[in-house]
Amino acid sequence: MLPDDAYLTPEEKILVVKLRSEMFNAMTLEHMKFYKAEMEKIYEQAERREAFKEKMKKMEEEIRSHG
Repeated sequence: MLPDDAYLTPEEKILVVKLRSEMFNAMTLEHMKFYKAEMEKIYEQAERREAFKEKMKKMEEEIRSHG
């Protein structure tokens, strides 16, 4: 199961929709696994990006509170 699209950019959402469609139309299990893996990579990258943004926000707040 894949996570929701909350952290995806509009471009990533379009890619995931296309990959999901290709996955469901895949002729072999290997192709299905490939498309699913690609979607998982996109979700993982989006989650890492969001975590990084949160970390930067916390650092900024910390700097402002000490300044």
